[in-house]
Amino acid sequence: MLKSILRKLPLFLANTVIALTLLCLFSWLVRETTKGKQWVPHNVSRAVTYFSTLPDRLLVAKAAVERLPLVFIPSPEDFEPVNTLEEDVKVLISYATANWKRKIVIKNLKTGEELKSWNVDRLANPHNRIMHSLMLPDSSLIYSLNGVTGIIKIDKNSERLWKQDTIAHHHAINMGADNTFWANTYNKDKGEHIYYGAQFSIDGREFPFIDNTITQFDATTGRILFHKSVTEILIENDLTHLLIKSDSPGDPLHINDIQPVLESSPFMEKGDVFISSRTSSWIMHYRPSTGEVVELIEGPFISQHDVDIESDSTIIFFNNGGQTLKGERPDAHRLADELLVVDEQFSGVLRYYLKSDRFEPIYPELFAQNEIFSFTESLVDAVPGGGYYIEEQNSSVLWILKDGEVKYKNILPSQHEGHHHLANWGRVMP
Repeated sequence: MLKSILRKLPLFLANTVIALTLLCLFSWLVRETTKGKQWVPHNVSRAVTYFSTLPDRLLVAKAAVERLPLVFIPSPEDFEPVNTLEEDVKVLISYATANWKRKIVIKNLKTGEELKSWNVDRLANPHNRIMHSLMLPDSSLIYSLNGVTGIIKIDKNSERLWKQDTIAHHHAINMGADNTFWANTYNKDKGEHIYYGAQFSIDGREFPFIDNTITQFDATTGRILFHKSVTEILIENDLTHLLIKSDSPGDPLHINDIQPVLESSPFMEKGDVFISSRTSSWIMHYRPSTGEVVELIEGPFISQHDVDIESDSTIIFFNNGGQTLKGERPDAHRLADELLVVDEQFSGVLRYYLKSDRFEPIYPELFAQNEIFSFTESLVDAVPGGGYYIEEQNSSVLWILKDGEVKYKNILPSQHEGHHHLANWGRVMP
């Protein structure tokens, strides 16, 4: 027995050394991959990431089975809705009828009636949201999923007409001039849509980051008519300093809205677009026909969303009013015995006057009184009969503010008790 063990011992030790060597090499490769080293081949990097994150993905999969899809959120306790609307307010919204199915409807907020609906039953992920759908005059619908898929068009009967997936879409879709529409997009590379496609450097330190693109499409065919890197726009207009203003160096652009100009005026031309950057907190008036940045708008706002053209000389947008990255309460230093306390901050809606470069808050007292705050997303749309439709994204409470009052406050109740539907960037209809 002892002789047998002694004969096998050298082989066992050799195998152990080989196994430890391979383990050390794999660990080193994982470390180099996480550092983003350029010499690591892309396929090797993906394989290493796949194997090294397998336990995490198994835990995520287990949690996903045990919880509701993320399109449902817990409803506020003792929620009291408000509805004193005197006129119909029709909003194009989407919600989940089942884990793998979505419904898009035109809903009359005053009566709760659904006036028109479309069904989407082809989801590949139960957590996917249909965001900022766009209805055309023939009742066809253009939409995308928040999973950064391509853009899809369906007819009035929910039958698919086309899918444009040469690019990846993110967030907003808006109708442009001459039967076109604009969308925030990403380029695709090796099958991936989120990757580091650009880089800036400071003091010898390299910062790879996610580039964003803006795209104009033909609304009938889905064909791409204009496509431009936002980083290229910054380079061409000597605005690359905007990249280092962001508190998210890996995602310093994060474009969340493109609002096209449909008619020319003294302050904008038909075909211009207003571009909103969340993480750097700026709005850009851009002219695709010349490549010129007409105006860069910065001011008393942060992490803003949803720029809308209100008139020939004003725009409005939702000011989230909170840092892109949530900061924790600092505790590295001693607090003073008497602190200078600043009033609590809330989200809001701002109007910007292109002629005078002036900002004007809209109903700031209502935002403060009702503690309206949304860290991410959110939306404002002017209501045809007056007032503003607000989506408070994180809580997914829907509001209509008019004449200095809350005329409407509600959530979209779901089939799951204690939960309601996540807001998905509704659109006020004429």
